[in-house]
Amino acid sequence: MTKVRTRAMTKATKELVCQLCEVVDNSKYLLLSGPMAVGKTYIAQAVAAQCGLPRYNAQGFWGNSGESYEILTELIPIHPSFSYEDFVRGISMCAQGGSFAWESQDKVFLQVLKKAKESWSAKENKKYFLILDDIGRGSITGILGDVLSRMEPGRGEEKSCEGERTLPPNLYLIATYSTAIDSAEPFDYGLFRHFYSYTLENDYRFLEDGATEIFPEYDTSPNAMFYRTRRVVEDNLRHRYQLTWQERERYLLGHGMFQAPVALVMRYQVIPMLKQYVKDGVVDATAGIEIDALERLVTGAYSKEPVLARMDRITGYRTDVTADVYYREALTHRPIVNLIARIKTQGLLTDTEIADTMLFHPGVLVRKSGKLDGIVRYFPAPAYLYVKRADRDLYTYGTTVTASGAPKRPRFFYSAQKDDVLTIDGIDYAAAAEMQPKEYTRWDESLNSDAYENERGSSSPNSIMFRILRSYYNGLIKNYDGYLLDYPEDDNIRLLGAFAREEFDRFIQSVRQIGSGSDEAEVNLERNRVFREAISKLTLLWKDKGDLIEWKGQSIKVEGVYKVDRVEKYGEYARAMELLGIHQMILQGPPGTSKTYSAREYLKFVGKGERNEELLSDEELDSFQIQSYQEEDAMAEWEVTHPGQTPAIAWDIVQFHPSYGYEDFVRGIEVSTVKDSSGAGSAISYDTVNKVLGSMARLAASPKYQTTKFFLVIDEINRANLATVFGELIYGLEYRGKGVATPYTVDNSNKVLLPDNLYILGTMNTADKSIGGIDYAIRRRFLFFSLLPDANAILNFKLSQGADEEEENEQRAVNRQALRLFEEVEKLFHAGNLNPEYYKDDVQIGHTYFMVSTKEQLYLRFKYQILPILREYFKDGMFQFEMGDASEDGWSGLLGCITGEINVNYEEHRVREIFEKLIEEP
Repeated sequence: MTKVRTRAMTKATKELVCQLCEVVDNSKYLLLSGPMAVGKTYIAQAVAAQCGLPRYNAQGFWGNSGESYEILTELIPIHPSFSYEDFVRGISMCAQGGSFAWESQDKVFLQVLKKAKESWSAKENKKYFLILDDIGRGSITGILGDVLSRMEPGRGEEKSCEGERTLPPNLYLIATYSTAIDSAEPFDYGLFRHFYSYTLENDYRFLEDGATEIFPEYDTSPNAMFYRTRRVVEDNLRHRYQLTWQERERYLLGHGMFQAPVALVMRYQVIPMLKQYVKDGVVDATAGIEIDALERLVTGAYSKEPVLARMDRITGYRTDVTADVYYREALTHRPIVNLIARIKTQGLLTDTEIADTMLFHPGVLVRKSGKLDGIVRYFPAPAYLYVKRADRDLYTYGTTVTASGAPKRPRFFYSAQKDDVLTIDGIDYAAAAEMQPKEYTRWDESLNSDAYENERGSSSPNSIMFRILRSYYNGLIKNYDGYLLDYPEDDNIRLLGAFAREEFDRFIQSVRQIGSGSDEAEVNLERNRVFREAISKLTLLWKDKGDLIEWKGQSIKVEGVYKVDRVEKYGEYARAMELLGIHQMILQGPPGTSKTYSAREYLKFVGKGERNEELLSDEELDSFQIQSYQEEDAMAEWEVTHPGQTPAIAWDIVQFHPSYGYEDFVRGIEVSTVKDSSGAGSAISYDTVNKVLGSMARLAASPKYQTTKFFLVIDEINRANLATVFGELIYGLEYRGKGVATPYTVDNSNKVLLPDNLYILGTMNTADKSIGGIDYAIRRRFLFFSLLPDANAILNFKLSQGADEEEENEQRAVNRQALRLFEEVEKLFHAGNLNPEYYKDDVQIGHTYFMVSTKEQLYLRFKYQILPILREYFKDGMFQFEMGDASEDGWSGLLGCITGEINVNYEEHRVREIFEKLIEEP
């Protein structure tokens, strides 16, 4: 399920909305400006909604009865091709019955205007709001046209706007403007005098009450990351001393980006944006040091962000276990089940730690075997905590004969209550451990040693509970100690670790004093009670995150520290998109880093499903590619072979290029030929149709495919002008599930809705400077994952694929030669040889150029692919190396080939000799 990134309004936000409501109530026209991600659209919508309160009646609504007003809002995303004819009134070209029809139509402004006038005349308590989003993306003066004159106070009857002389009192306009992007045209100064203009502050207090710029260096909270990032930009802006405060604010990243989980936001949005600032010269290159420091904060071995760890493996557990519940539920297996549930609910340890050190650890769990009807069967011992519910080899305890001596087969094991079940990695497990109230096993010093880790544990439930708690405290202490290696200044974590050590030592002493088991049932019953009581009185175990512990005159906040789970990269992509609620990503990197290949591999990963460990094969992935966008047809080959079933994924691919436009991507006119009525010739037919994005969005939104994930792969996404190609659907990327009006009508609707189950995967070549970049306001709507040259991919190419030993050794030798060539070429991109205006991660030739099966293939790649790219780089001024004697060694010869000193086309023997020197053993 997608994580929705919302949070309640802070005090500052509420005050601002109230202030702006007063403005809109009186002046009717508001312009909200500010840098990216400060909540311009959010505030505009919040103001419109709150203006429904009865106290906002400056326009003299009828009756003033104290009833709330009905608010009707229309949001219009502005984009480069949007015009007056799209906004007010214009001649529309419609494809009807296969032919063109031209007619003059009212567009959104006049449609809303006429409804508002009728409503006002009918004395209805309705207010109409038009929100013009991102007006800088289009020619806003031309879009508004003579609407501007209708907004002039006191001039409502002097001029007409398409025959409409007045703007009724119940019609309001709110515009938003991003200062982070260059406007399509300079704003007409006359525009601003019609609006009340307000610049939104970029301040984290609008997201969090009590936010402050004072925080310790190890703090990785959203508030701290916001202000750290702000300082990086402010301190390194080029010509900052010559810039006005408005110009400085332009490039600050808005507080709206810095929401939990902030580590993922920093890694895949903020840091890529800051690096882009350096590339574009917005900030000085010296900012790279501070950017690297920020990156280290969110890529360390340990983090306070649980989203960077595995917290989703265990589901279906109880969440209501308190110390009192634990103490009272004494019978059978409840104490052990409740102990696991509490540790999971508290959330200080990851699911992997709980599973590996508690649920499935060989020193904690026991099961016994015995023959039944000549077959070895397994019996859950009292200490065996969880077993698969589907395991038919497991039996409960019981006699094999009845009281009369007749044979009796033991029952298969099943859990007694639904609260005893945990779902782990998609498999149901049931509790088997039992706690006999009148049995107690004596304390053994080996319980607190590591010796049990290689042995089967004791069958005593008391021993198991102790070992679970030992794993709990040891896990916390290990994580706290590991975290402190990176952040030694974090006094709270240091105190928390010290408290955990002391509390566990006290617990050991209390358990030792309980005594050994006894033959007297009542004695054991009391000892069991004392043991449970000792557990129920532990402080740290029963505190929730954020609670305070008073210890030695100091207050300690309970926090979790998690070892970052370095999952396979495709799992990380999927998790980031779901947790952040951003369903569009870009795989970026220099040429030859497997971007398009990785997009396919990612689809194989997603398509495999949660319980299938094997990736889809290429053939299986191809079967999910969309062949028909008609709902009455089978969408993909997979549906043909699996009738009546719903596919897990569906996908398609397009490639952007400079002439690619909105009409190729979203909606447009399709021209086709049809036989005329006589059948003697063909006629041209025109139809308005959905293109690939519109068609995929329609399929993804249909009830038939609600559980299917749709992926649109856009190769070379930055080769087209994204603002033009996406048009108004730039807004739809962020506000999923809301219909966006388009210039074209298909199936009687002019709106396109991008549902949550539609994902966009773009690839981008960072070395390609012949194309335009992605503007900052669009960039923040995407996640950026970098794919860099990988030497290991060369070294392991075609190994472990079932080849015989001789073939594998030959391939291994070729891979080593390819790696040496790769390493020599890599030297060109080191700081001393690379022009400071370029960045190694953007331009270094990738590993795919070096992945070959033979030495001869490697040479051909070197001569006909690698050298031509390097020569183009040299012509572009990318390198700044000093030349040596090209005849001396492979390196100097390589430089000679790049500079043209050696003619690659006519001096074959020299090129071959240089190649041999480059790949020879050192």
